[in-house]
Amino acid sequence: MDRHAIEQTLRRAYEARVRGDIDEISRIFREDAHFELAGSPAASAVARRTLGVEEFRPRIVELIKTFEMSDLEVLSMVIEGQRAAVHWRVKVRSTITGATATTDLMDLVEFKDGRIASFLEFCDTALAARLMAH
Repeated sequence: MDRHAIEQTLRRAYEARVRGDIDEISRIFREDAHFELAGSPAASAVARRTLGVEEFRPRIVELIKTFEMSDLEVLSMVIEGQRAAVHWRVKVRSTITGATATTDLMDLVEFKDGRIASFLEFCDTALAARLMAH
């Protein structure tokens, strides 16, 4: 997969996340993909890792239902071989509390056979916990 194809695939993935399009997201990730929101699960309910579609798909559905996203902006994207680092900013609205915030995120992504094999996201888990607080 060349640099342009990786960039286009990542942009499709982010756009699908903003739309809440789980089917498109599922097409972009491999069946055995590793997906993780970095952090301590003891400190934030959003910090968790999944492996494979059986764990991944319900996790993404849960995130889409809990956090609506809009005004996405990719700030930088570095692609080296089959790996990418993406710095992005988005407006997030909690469907639990209605609270909103704009936040930056950083993703480390690996591709294999044209699809995402590993996706590690660094987000403000304290902010996520606050947005979810009743």
